[in-house]
Amino acid sequence: MTRIQLANCASLLLVLAGVVLTQSSSPAAAQTPYSAVTYIRYPSLQPVSAIDISTGLFPSDLYDAIEKEKNNPKWNCAVPGFYKVAVVDKTGKILRNLTVEEVVLMGNDPSGARFTKCQGHGLPGEIQLILSSDVDSNDLLKVFIYEDTDQKTQISTSTQTLQFTASSFPAFTITPQAAPAEALNNGETRDVGQLNVTFSDSNLVKRGPLNVYAKSTDLFSTDGKDAKSAMSFTGGIQRGLFPRWYSPWQLQETLQGNQTAKNLSAVTSFRLSADPPWLWTRSFLNNKTILAPLPPEPSIANLYTHRLNQLVTEKTPLLAQDDYSLNPSFSWDTISFPFTCKLLFWERSVALTPPAADQPTPLPTTCLGTEIDLGLWYLPLDLTASKSQRVEGYGDISILIPLTDFAVASKQLTYVTGGSNSTKFQLRIKYADAVNATNNYARTKQWTVGIEALIAAK
Repeated sequence: MTRIQLANCASLLLVLAGVVLTQSSSPAAAQTPYSAVTYIRYPSLQPVSAIDISTGLFPSDLYDAIEKEKNNPKWNCAVPGFYKVAVVDKTGKILRNLTVEEVVLMGNDPSGARFTKCQGHGLPGEIQLILSSDVDSNDLLKVFIYEDTDQKTQISTSTQTLQFTASSFPAFTITPQAAPAEALNNGETRDVGQLNVTFSDSNLVKRGPLNVYAKSTDLFSTDGKDAKSAMSFTGGIQRGLFPRWYSPWQLQETLQGNQTAKNLSAVTSFRLSADPPWLWTRSFLNNKTILAPLPPEPSIANLYTHRLNQLVTEKTPLLAQDDYSLNPSFSWDTISFPFTCKLLFWERSVALTPPAADQPTPLPTTCLGTEIDLGLWYLPLDLTASKSQRVEGYGDISILIPLTDFAVASKQLTYVTGGSNSTKFQLRIKYADAVNATNNYARTKQWTVGIEALIAAK
């Protein structure tokens, strides 16, 4: 995904983000029903290697084969024993077999229940074979589907070899922006230019019991005294506590400081996050007034900080060299208000394709929205001037106004709002009362207004 943003109505913000692709051995193989995919399994956050089978691809030999087997009482597409995945050489000779740990049928049947068997006519449209064996990126794979678990009668096979060319692509963003009257470490203010740079790779290890990740979040300024300047390089591992409930724990190490390294610290942190159960909110948080399909995410982090360098001024007292902090936080970024689609003259507030007769009309999802982030730093070893323990609260709130569905935008700016165009624009109005932990918890307050263009990569 690529994002282009105009910040403070004056600055061009260019964002380049990585895209996770479905891999195959060649462009032609992308047209076949079989492909090799890797992803982080939700909610356990365990890296998974899988074979993706598009059973609904018509016309194809696989579609015809499953259609013939749908009335066979012995055949069950949800049982691993009916499949074989093998590593082969360039001639197709089998070198070794891989273990199919689980078969996942994607989607729901016409009654709304999860698929438990193949019903023919492309239902379900996709099956995934979860592999429990390690797969090397250089291995060539073939998939075989059988009529019985004895694997004597074959009904289909992948005609081309498959290969995991990469497990994921890193995400990279770079955002130039103007910051008028920016607060400096010496207590003065000055107009500066800033460059936000972020990097992340959420899947450094393709398979394993833990998700290994790396990320960096940096803000460089034209003035080295800028109180917002920050560099942060992080490596860590994470895993969900419960297999059916998003509840990750993270253990990570971060090297952080300002851009001149006059503030520089090594931070070891252990974080717990969770999405609370959300079904009980379905009625009053998913309706024509407010739409919040995902819950907020509370988290709490315990951090040990070893400070290597400290920038000490009259307004930034010396902090403990070996410090402890507790950082509870709360974020909620999926809130929209469907009633504003008509109130504010939005034209296209629902899907362009009408729903099926037995399906409910979808709620609008491109109306006025909001994002909220709240948190605090509890610093028991760092005392205030009155000798009390230090607590620093922070937060920001954004109002999101989509432009793609304005009536005027639909008529006058068709190049950004066309039905087949993947570009989406929105206006972001944000107020932040921030605390910069990388710069001795310097506080800054700022309003920003910008136009964001979200361009979905294809």
